[in-house]
Amino acid sequence: MTMNLAGLLDRSTHHTTARVVDIDISGKRRELTQSELTALARTRADQLTAAGVRPGHVIGIRAGNSIDWLAWDLAAIATGARLKAFGDTTEIDDPRAFIARHRLALLIADEPVPADTPAVVRPCGAPAPGAVAADAVVIDVDDLHSLVYSSGTSGRLKGVEISAKGTEYVINRFIESFGITERDRHLIFLPLANNQQRLSVYLCLWLGADLVLAPYQRVFQAVRKEGPTFLIGPPVFYDTVLQLYVKSGGGASLGDFLGGRIRFMITGMAPIRRETLDGYWSRDVPLLEAYGLTETGMVAWNTPDRHRIGTVGQLMDPESVTFLDDDEVIITRDAPLGRGYFDTDGDASAEGIFRPDGSILTGDYGRLDDDGFLTLVGRKKDAIALGSGRKVHPAEIEAAFAGVDGIAEIVVVPTPRSSRLGALITPADPEDTALRAHIEKQVEEVNATLDAHERVMSLVFIATPLRADPSFMTANMKLSRARAAEHFAERVSGGADAAGGSSGAGSGA
Repeated sequence: MTMNLAGLLDRSTHHTTARVVDIDISGKRRELTQSELTALARTRADQLTAAGVRPGHVIGIRAGNSIDWLAWDLAAIATGARLKAFGDTTEIDDPRAFIARHRLALLIADEPVPADTPAVVRPCGAPAPGAVAADAVVIDVDDLHSLVYSSGTSGRLKGVEISAKGTEYVINRFIESFGITERDRHLIFLPLANNQQRLSVYLCLWLGADLVLAPYQRVFQAVRKEGPTFLIGPPVFYDTVLQLYVKSGGGASLGDFLGGRIRFMITGMAPIRRETLDGYWSRDVPLLEAYGLTETGMVAWNTPDRHRIGTVGQLMDPESVTFLDDDEVIITRDAPLGRGYFDTDGDASAEGIFRPDGSILTGDYGRLDDDGFLTLVGRKKDAIALGSGRKVHPAEIEAAFAGVDGIAEIVVVPTPRSSRLGALITPADPEDTALRAHIEKQVEEVNATLDAHERVMSLVFIATPLRADPSFMTANMKLSRARAAEHFAERVSGGADAAGGSSGAGSGA
């Protein structure tokens, strides 16, 4: 039987042994069966109805991950309401104004949001009967499951309408491709406000696979203690795990270090270093790249049975993918995950993404090999226009330097006048001055193999990788190249950059 949202609560009611675990930041552990979670969700649904919630009403939620978050999500499904998910850093100084601006019937919010209005409910609380205003907005749209925000690589929030059919389609294809069963155990540490995590929740509840929620501050302990069979995370997570494993001395296998039950791990959201991928595969832990967007749903993925390291996998639906003349990926699918935007926060980049013919522009450049594996070349937004008029994709240039010994991270950026390329480089040992000289020499050697406009001509060395610094990451755990370019410019203007080397490359302290 294929997964469907309408039958989700009835299905999970019968899962009396499958577990849902909630670990808070202090390490306190709460555990329910999925049947008990479903009972809690039905109670919440009754409370919503008593409060005046009707099909089409919008319920906002701004809270950290918890079992209660899941219960409200399921309760919204049961009542026909639309859940509108806000990141847990969303500021709400005036709840009444916030509720009015977002056309909410109720707002589920944890501290420090003031709870001085009947329409604000704590995650573990209940709304008062009749709390919903009589004139609360009803959204009468077929196939609208929920409302979420996505920042993409721009860093500016865009509201995306999530389709019920698209949600079901992606989940069913994931179950089919990855062979998920009730014997699996999944760990989530990214915010539930990120729609991908909710897809994983529904998948586990449909199949009766165990589900563990852990805050990112405790994710490494949780992975080792809870023994997940699969998880999904950004590249920075896998980089950190590998570093911790190496520092541990490698007495146990990497698989045992990760709890002993891992079948596979999935990375996406941003490019991952080939060195990291090889570090997992050489230790018999499948780390699989995948590619998707909130707007489209999954586009391509490597699976345990069919994978090619260095690609984002084979197309999920080859017939749904086409390419523009410049190699931008276009998705045309009967049931895309996103139906369209509802709030773009003035982001001009959102214009024209959802096209009148039903196709969706991804903003990603890609190429297919002869076996149907997709390699992403770079983001349209990230393309660097040089003074000569040429355009380059920074990810492609970074890939050219992937084999340089001693580089922990390289981020290619335009120089302040955009006449040439520069790079922020984190050495494997930032204190080793001899290593810097070694890196500079290798950069010169790689530059000699590239076209003139592709060469990195100015280097700034930094101690900490940008992808490990939250201030350089978007809400979706993607590197903000605009912030990286600003940082480079600041370092150069501060005198960090000095010309040197026969290639014209420079270095900074």
